Amino acid sequence: MRADRQRPVPAAARRLTRPRHGLSLLEAVAALAIVGATSAGVLAATGAGLRTATRARHVVEADALATEVYARLSLASDAALRALPDSLAGGQFPSPFTDYAWRATVRPHGEWAGLMTVDIEVQWRDGAHRLSSALYRRAPAPAPAEEGS
Repeated sequence: MRADRQRPVPAAARRLTRPRHGLSLLEAVAALAIVGATSAGVLAATGAGLRTATRARHVVEADALATEVYARLSLASDAALRALPDSLAGGQFPSPFTDYAWRATVRPHGEWAGLMTVDIEVQWRDGAHRLSSALYRRAPAPAPAEEGS
């Protein structure tokens, strides 16, 4: 026998060394599982981001509306603040903010004369935003005493 001649490879060995074409069913199922799990995570993160953006938009708008109500209250007279009329105690915002309603309370601060605590709550369908602040009104000067009486 000559040394430079190759021996024939048995058929069983040829099947093992033959290049494979395509994927097995197990590989395809594993790939689909990985893609599905990744897609579910991405969709959950996207949904959470959208909910957060919507909530942030509502809070920013509600804060601006509460500030506007506070400005109205700061322009009200002392008598109106002591006996808050319905027009200052609450209501619905005009268009385009008809989804928001508000309620305000004003009460005197216990320690300092002329200081009032203001609480404003702006509500929408899925939430609410609260603004708390204070208003100062100069205490009325005492009436001068009449002489000669």
